Amino acid sequence: MKPLKPKRLQHGDVIGICAPASPPASESKLNKGIRYLEQLGYRVEIGKNVLKKKGYLAGTDKQRADDINTFFADHRIKAIFTVRGGYGSQRILPLLNYNLIRWNPKILVGYSDITALHLALLSQCGLVTFSGPMVAVEMSEGLSGNTEEQFWSCLASTQPPDPFIGKPGITSSIHRKAISTGRLVGGNLSILSSLVGSPNFPKQKKLALIIEEIDERPYRVDRMLQQLQSTGIFKNVTGLVLGDFSTCVHDKGKSSLSIQEVFKSTFDGYNFPIVSNLCYGHMKNSRSFPIGVRVSIDGKKHRVIFLESGVTV
Repeated sequence: MKPLKPKRLQHGDVIGICAPASPPASESKLNKGIRYLEQLGYRVEIGKNVLKKKGYLAGTDKQRADDINTFFADHRIKAIFTVRGGYGSQRILPLLNYNLIRWNPKILVGYSDITALHLALLSQCGLVTFSGPMVAVEMSEGLSGNTEEQFWSCLASTQPPDPFIGKPGITSSIHRKAISTGRLVGGNLSILSSLVGSPNFPKQKKLALIIEEIDERPYRVDRMLQQLQSTGIFKNVTGLVLGDFSTCVHDKGKSSLSIQEVFKSTFDGYNFPIVSNLCYGHMKNSRSFPIGVRVSIDGKKHRVIFLESGVTV
């Protein structure tokens, strides 16, 4: 399916705020994030179910899906920002109106559990979405510097984003292909591994896979990677991008492979280029980027070059 790009964000546009997964940690954090957006000159529309709570979910599945469907149907709304991750996005995928979304493409921003929406909207509609900061998390603390500039440029500019620069890792020392191109797809590894093989996982032939994870033991990361491998997905991967896995360490006193050893044992049999140690994931100043666009992965120079922007005029 040919990627469908939303229109670029412009100063003064209306941004819809929704909670597809868990509710904001506090109403105060949500309000701080909203003030940040308003101070930049954007208008804000809050989903009517954002503050609903049902256990670890922001209201019922229908309520959370209704806010997303409503925003895609509302022609005043130009972008949809999520309040936080947590858990629950996967539960609402059967309730989304994909025909409506396909005819009303809009910017959608989030990461972590929001990976489920990124993958489903790309698979079902071809929609390019954006991995980026969330309203009641990073925006509540205020973005600044290069992180802020790069994020807003990603949503507003029709020029390709700046290259994504990594650092040498144990995987980069393996003899493999130097450069490849593919369509950038991925996100949080736990969510990705739970959707692979379903209709909500993009069926790309040339896949530039990007993954990150937080607070999982190496054996659990190993298990998720084995799940992906068993589906044959790595046969379609032309390049791999590894974000932050710094908190994926074993319990003290217990025997374990390191996370780098897990990567090496998993990917030794493949010759696609790997870029590792990128500033992407559950970390401060995480890089924002469009999901579903073509990229070039250079394993020798440890960089990801974007070949197109994520938005149109």
